[in-house]
Amino acid sequence: MGKKKALVALGHLILRIAYKILLTKEPYQEFGTEYLVKSEQDKEQRIIRQLQLKGYQVSKVG
Repeated sequence: MGKKKALVALGHLILRIAYKILLTKEPYQEFGTEYLVKSEQDKEQRIIRQLQLKGYQVSKVG
């Protein structure tokens, strides 16, 4: 079932991208690696903030 599920998910992704391109009439642009790095940093900051709001003292190492 895993292979079929992956193929359906990939097809769904392609359809969503095609729909957005047709709807906005703008060319497709790949986000790139910078987007992934920034996304990880934002996620890390959000988790730190949530822990601090709950009363934990958080310090980032490294």
